[in-house]
Amino acid sequence: MNATIPAVKRRACVACTAAKAKCTPQGINLCQRCTRLGKSCTYLDLPQTKRKHKAAPSRMDVLEKKVDKLMSQLAALTRQSGQTSPDTSNPLTNDLGSSRDSEQDSSDIAALIDAAQDPSHGLDPPTSSALEGQPSIVDRGLLSEAEAERLVSIFKLELVPKFPCVLIAHDEAAARLRDREPFLFLCVVAAAMGSAHPLRKTVAEEIMKHVTSRIVVRSERNLELLRGLLVYSAWYSYPAERYHPRLLLLIQFCGSILYDLGLHRKPSLSVDEQRALLGTYWMSVGFSGTLGRPVILKHDRRVDECIESMTSTEYLSDRWIAPFSHLQSFSATIDEVYASMQASGGGALVQVTRGSLQRQFDSMRTHVEKDLLSCPSSTENAIRLEIKYTEIRLEELSLREELWTAEPASAVRTTMLMGIIQRSKELIQTSTNLPASEIAHMTITTSARICAAVGYIPTAIFTLLKLITGSTDPPMDAQVQAVVDAADYPNLVTELANVLETKFEGMSAADKEADIVGSLCSKMRLLARCYPYQIRAIVGNAPSQDGRQDTSMMAAHGNEVAITPQAWPSIYSDLGDILPVNDIQWDSLLSNFTGFS
Repeated sequence: MNATIPAVKRRACVACTAAKAKCTPQGINLCQRCTRLGKSCTYLDLPQTKRKHKAAPSRMDVLEKKVDKLMSQLAALTRQSGQTSPDTSNPLTNDLGSSRDSEQDSSDIAALIDAAQDPSHGLDPPTSSALEGQPSIVDRGLLSEAEAERLVSIFKLELVPKFPCVLIAHDEAAARLRDREPFLFLCVVAAAMGSAHPLRKTVAEEIMKHVTSRIVVRSERNLELLRGLLVYSAWYSYPAERYHPRLLLLIQFCGSILYDLGLHRKPSLSVDEQRALLGTYWMSVGFSGTLGRPVILKHDRRVDECIESMTSTEYLSDRWIAPFSHLQSFSATIDEVYASMQASGGGALVQVTRGSLQRQFDSMRTHVEKDLLSCPSSTENAIRLEIKYTEIRLEELSLREELWTAEPASAVRTTMLMGIIQRSKELIQTSTNLPASEIAHMTITTSARICAAVGYIPTAIFTLLKLITGSTDPPMDAQVQAVVDAADYPNLVTELANVLETKFEGMSAADKEADIVGSLCSKMRLLARCYPYQIRAIVGNAPSQDGRQDTSMMAAHGNEVAITPQAWPSIYSDLGDILPVNDIQWDSLLSNFTGFS
């Protein structure tokens, strides 16, 4: 039978009191709980307790002391990497967080400290592919070994010069690439096979299967996925969708994977990682303005470091990345400057802004022109199209009506509008004269620049004609005729459509419409047919309002309505093939290009 505890002792020991646990005496200065836990059991005499109670500190003081002691012990644990345990005789740490008799050991505390140092939570993403071991399109007999080798060779020889941010070694065989990086292999094949290839749809579906199961469902993240997405996005063409949601999603995935891999902050990057970072910057910045979405990756010191590093690698194609990156960066600068401009600045602000941007552009172009000396012709053509596009954008402020309310027809504005027309025409003519091999493998970026030019020309022409015809001076027939003749818009876009449609020989109309460029070709032809009617509507030879509403009458008497003598008889005298559309219909048609420009 346990010894009787003297009356001068408290009913609970110090350790049980601190833990708020039941204290059952077992012997002199020893209770059952402390015996079981191996703790030092201490009882205080009743007079001592009373004196302590009289001089007891406030509850806040006690809590602060507990916190200080716990923090010091946790710091000691961190320094020792969890190798040693805290003093088990201390009642504050021994009973910390104990709602039952079992105590938290030092290894659990060390694990909690390690977890606190990691800002993430949950399980780590998988490191293996969800589709690993599944047969490829070659294994399934859809694509022959010889065809796969041919397409990979086309990519290395003809496509890399246009987008050198994903490099395949010259000695890399298609079979080895397929085994090591199956997703990158698929994306390379999709980019190289072109629009008219019978397997284009099948390969595109296979790629999206990887994207869905690996990136979306399992959150896989690795460099192969990033490189593959960059290739697929750079030559994206199928399927054509309004507002391009899939293309935008793929580019956003590139930015997300780049950040998840830590490429934006790793102390050192491999050459492939540097190329991938610059490729992501290229695509995200290039399409932020094109498709009206926020920039994913901004120009910072890391981008500059990678550009500088690329100039010293053993691969010549790495030298071609810098001019593309510099041009994209300048386009981002234009976007930021234009977005910050206030209408109250007027034409004076436009002139100052235009002059400042022109000086920056001239300096940058000097460096880019030097880089062109070492580029192959396909790379040079792609860079020159980017330069021409940038020149167009420098004149873009002339289209913002709110900046010209004080002097809408000033000489500065009309000169800028004519600059848009001339440079857009030059960009289209350059694209039309590209070799057939470059037309067949045109990047999505080049396609966007062509769309921009197609949309800019009529917008600038209509603005100019409204200024000319709305002036207080007598109608200036010669000026109107000069503007319309200088653009030669219907012939220009029709010829462009003819050249681009060589990509789709042998394809059905439905398959062509499922391609981004193919669907735009049909819209170009429609623009060419509607454009003369819009010109006549501005310069004073538009059909009557009743005639606009009665389309059946127009179809029956189209020539009679259009050829009625008016103020401008020498402009498009033969208008039997035009389509009379109202302003809303025209704006909707033109948005196919201005919304992708």
